[in-house]
Amino acid sequence: MDKKSVVKFVLGACVIGWGSGVNTQDAEAQQFQILEEISIAPGTTEEFETASKNRTARMVAGNVTFGRLVRERNDNVYRFVTFLDEDFSSVAEWREQIAAMPASSTPVSAAGIIDHIDRSVWQTRPDLSHLPDASRLQNAEIGFVYDIRLYPKFGAAEEVAELLRSISALTARHGINSRRLVSELVIGSEAPAFSLRFLGRDQEDFNVTRARDGETMGAEFRALVNQLLRLCRNSGQEGYTARPDLGYQPSN
Repeated sequence: MDKKSVVKFVLGACVIGWGSGVNTQDAEAQQFQILEEISIAPGTTEEFETASKNRTARMVAGNVTFGRLVRERNDNVYRFVTFLDEDFSSVAEWREQIAAMPASSTPVSAAGIIDHIDRSVWQTRPDLSHLPDASRLQNAEIGFVYDIRLYPKFGAAEEVAELLRSISALTARHGINSRRLVSELVIGSEAPAFSLRFLGRDQEDFNVTRARDGETMGAEFRALVNQLLRLCRNSGQEGYTARPDLGYQPSN
């Protein structure tokens, strides 16, 4: 099955959201997020996670006010998501707080551990998302996150957004009780792009929900998905395990 066929299968089967300790998107507000995808060298998991936990301890000591989530892929890739405010200027405050953190008492060199880091900035799109009043899962229950990326063809981003909005409306009409959160790439080499995050207690729970919701929404949903994919130059999908032990939630 090719990449587009896999994405079509997942999109055409369910509409759910993401969580695992996440700042739940407000139905009205937009929020910026800094995404860091860190690829580490094979065999360095223990060293990397120790360094990450040391950094979290420094964030606590420095009273950093910006939370972050961490998810792990099974190919030595970690995804760190830092939540900024509605105003993008908060990135300057975030950088100042990180720079002011106390130094580590046990510094660890990244040399030989981190292969490379990809950074990008995303803006949440609650107008394209599905946020039911009573979600199927609470944040603390989430252990698996599935992320679909859609890359619209030149000039097609607004059409893609309209189709995502139509999918959300259809989801609401069918009473689907799983969240689906959409973000749009604002700073990154692959723009324009949209991220659709799906979730479950684990991968099995995700698959069961996918099948159930796909049956519920039926042919109209599949037709919208087909239109959506025809407007995209590329697409991709990745599954992640939630790692709350590596994340950070400020107390203030």
